[in-house]
Formats: sequence, C-alpha cells, structure tokens
Amino acid sequence: MSKVLVTGSNGYIGSVLVPELKKLHEVNCIDLGVFDGKYTGDVRNPKEEWFDGVDAVIHLAGISTDPTSQAYPRLTDLTNHIGTEKIATMAYKKGIKKFIFASTCSIYFNLETSENPPEYTKSDLVSPISCYSLTKRFAEECLLEMADDNFKPIIFRMGTIYGHSPRMRYDLVLNSFVKDSFLKRKMLVDSEGLVWRPIIDIQDVIKSYVNALDSQESGIFNLLNENITIGYLAQQVKEILKEINVDVSIDYLPYRKTRNYKASSFLPRTRSLEEAILEMWDKLEKSKINPEDNIYYNDRWYREYLK
Repeated sequence: MSKVLVTGSNGYIGSVLVPELKKLHEVNCIDLGVFDGKYTGDVRNPKEEWFDGVDAVIHLAGISTDPTSQAYPRLTDLTNHIGTEKIATMAYKKGIKKFIFASTCSIYFNLETSENPPEYTKSDLVSPISCYSLTKRFAEECLLEMADDNFKPIIFRMGTIYGHSPRMRYDLVLNSFVKDSFLKRKMLVDSEGLVWRPIIDIQDVIKSYVNALDSQESGIFNLLNENITIGYLAQQVKEILKEINVDVSIDYLPYRKTRNYKASSFLPRTRSLEEAILEMWDKLEKSKINPEDNIYYNDRWYREYLK
C-alpha cells in the first residue's frame, strides 16, 4: 500500500476517485471546502506536512470553468498555475516522483479553430485564449520544465466529463442534457448543435488516474472516449430516453463562435453511454435534491462563494 496526496478531493472527480483509491492506498485529502464547507487546505498555500510519507500526488484542485476564470483572472492564475507550481515544487523537494495533473483539452481551442477542427494530438502546438485554459497551459509548462529522472509528471488533458458523482455537476454538457430532459422534457442545444467536444465518462477518468499510479510513463496524455457534436449527443440522449418511454424535444440555438475542438487518442469505454445516462436519470428520480440549485453549477456557486 502506498500513500497518495489528492488535492481537490471533494470535487466532481475527487469524490469518485478517493473511494476507489482507498481500496488500495492510504489517501491524504486536501480541499478548500468550496462546495461542502470541509476545509482541509488551500493549494495556494501548501504545507510541508501534507507530503509526509507520500508516494504520489494527484493534483485535481483548481478553478474549473471559463466564466469564473474570466471574472476572477488573478485568483485563477494563483490557483491553477502558481498553486500547481507550489505543490509540484514541494513534491519535488520531498522526493516524490509521481505527480499526476488534471489539465484540459480546451487548450486546443483558439479563435483560428475551424468549424470542423482536426483531432489534436498531445504534440501539436497549442495557443489557448481563455484565462482558464491559459492557466492550465502555464501549469503544464512548469511541470514539464521540472521533469527529470526523479520527477515524472503525468498531465491528463481531459475532455468534457460526464456521469454521476456524489459532488454532481449539471453544468457539463451531457449532464445538463440529462437534467433538462428530466425536469423539462426538453434539451436546449447551443450553436445549432454543430460544435465538437471530446467527451469522457467519469468512470474512465477514474480508471486512468488509478492506473497512472502504477505506470512508468510520463508526459502529456489526452483523455477522451470520442469526439462528438453536441447536436448528435443530444440526439443520443433523446433515443436512449425513448427506450424508457420518456419523450424529449430538442431546441437549437443559432450558431455562434464558441469553444469547438477535438482531440486524439480514444480510450475504450468501461460502460456504455446508455448506462451512464440511465444511471444519472435513476439518481435524479431517487434523490431529493433540486438539480437547479446553484451548488451543482460551478460558475454560479463560485460567484456566490467568492462574494
């Protein structure tokens, strides 16, 4: 059994990942407590004792949406970029070789991206334009510059994640489609449904992080199951829900220039898209939560919290 430090442990990914890690490892959890009030630490001010006896770091913590990042650029840089550099530097000094960082495929998008973008590889030149994706790229560069025989960072550029989590997010595209179908029997699809997203099931994200702890590889890796237009994704949701006798309509908003990107290197799915969608539907049916509550939408909640 090894000891793993997980930052952002109470977030959308962390709240699924930590229970899996605890099956095989001792886990030290660090979280700001933005969503549950359970503060255990702030990555902008890391403590040496967090790293005592630690064999690997999984760094998930960060400001994770474009609108919040644009509204609070300094906070985003201090958290996503400078915070990552501080955590990595402390891990390096402690002799921790394995460092796994949560980055994003959105760094592939810029204003020159075509309406039908290529499948970007990890070696393609990137020129991100949003505050969020820029700070993730700055953090990547810090880690790559630090890499040597004694420090082996793994950088996961993740597609848009979907699937149920105890710390649920309904601001992610597929999760939002399922929630709107449940509440309104209607999906509202941006940009005529023409924009592309690389998407990945949260279960495959978790599997990737767990497997990375035993991997000898390092560097940048794209994490996605497939590239799909959001219009076709909505159609998939509609067809899957029809199987359980739920009829959903789709409304399309006019086309506008917005985030639109694809990535390469597909991971096989642990479960089908249908299984993930029906699990979310089942959780909505059985839970007593209000899925429209601000806490399930990072931008809304961050702004409320930061006031």
